[in-house]
Amino acid sequence: MRFLKIIFPPLVAFGVFAVLIKYNPLHHSFEGLADIGDGTSYGLITYYKIFAPFQLVIALLTQYLFVMPLWDRILKTPKAAIGVFTGIALICLVLALSIAFMIWDAQTGTAHFLHISKFMTAVQLFYWLINFAVLFLLDIKTFFWPVKKKEAAD
Repeated sequence: MRFLKIIFPPLVAFGVFAVLIKYNPLHHSFEGLADIGDGTSYGLITYYKIFAPFQLVIALLTQYLFVMPLWDRILKTPKAAIGVFTGIALICLVLALSIAFMIWDAQTGTAHFLHISKFMTAVQLFYWLINFAVLFLLDIKTFFWPVKKKEAAD
């Protein structure tokens, strides 16, 4: 079951992104590599199409090395989810600001920087929402029907 928890959530999240990209009405208006880094959804989609296999490998490693220990903590103590999700949201924000700063052209103004930051944060949070939702569905019995500890024999 643990192997399924490592492989399945990233695959589902990447599948959702692939469907969103495939059926995007603006899908056919890309210029290609020139769109990467311009801070628009076109650039992100082009980047995703090129680097998706590498991102999937990174997602699987992240799932195994970081997410599964956090998920085990949530299973053990469900109240830990608040801290875990807050931490993930803060990490997403910091990473989004970093990525946005790297691809931002100062001549476009700070409004453009904020737009890129919000977009990148939303993409990351959407990925983690899907990831943890799949983990929750895989372990739904643990949350609603906890295994009762066997009472000690008299």
